[in-house]
Amino acid sequence: MSTITVTNIKATGETASRSVSGVAAVTYGVNQSASTYLGISSNTLSSQSTNTSSYADGGTGILTVSLSNAMSNNSYSFVAGNLATNNTTTIHSSSSASALQLRSADADTSSLHDWVNFGAVFGDLS
Repeated sequence: MSTITVTNIKATGETASRSVSGVAAVTYGVNQSASTYLGISSNTLSSQSTNTSSYADGGTGILTVSLSNAMSNNSYSFVAGNLATNNTTTIHSSSSASALQLRSADADTSSLHDWVNFGAVFGDLS
């Protein structure tokens, strides 16, 4: 495998370049539900996820996504959503540079639920 080292990146046809640090370091899709949704089988990490090595179900609404390549520290930006209406996916304070500890809950009651979760992490890899 070859490595290309760059500071900025620009796709063919784009007029503006952007910092490589602005590109997602991790993307994931996890289905904690009992049915297949959006092509992701029940209790499975999506094959379209990037820089992820595994997913662990920690109980209702609790999941861990392990990273193939760790982030340089815990000061990364995290965005997430899920397939259910009026619900949230949040990152837990026990997350580390190598594993995302996530919680999926109903936005009104804060009760944990198993949903189909999607997210991305932005920041520097180690």
